[in-house]
Amino acid sequence: MPNYTFLCPACGEFTLLLNMTRDNKQSTACPTCNTIAKRVFKPPITLRMDSKVKKRIENGMKPRVVKKENMPKKPYKKSAVSRPWQAGH
Repeated sequence: MPNYTFLCPACGEFTLLLNMTRDNKQSTACPTCNTIAKRVFKPPITLRMDSKVKKRIENGMKPRVVKKENMPKKPYKKSAVSRPWQAGH
């Protein structure tokens, strides 16, 4: 069952185990004071992960800049088909 963390404005953070897929996962009532609490999104725990995997997750969405001179050189390959509109059989 997944754990969901919510933040109550009066009581603070609390965690619920929601096992149904139809439950509201964006907000819920606080179990202590019954006020509406919004969901808090936290990153996955990466403390015990391999350093290479951890670095890959942290840099996952960062775009990489590649210069033209650093691109792999591929030799130009002439097509074996004399008529390019036909499939080579």
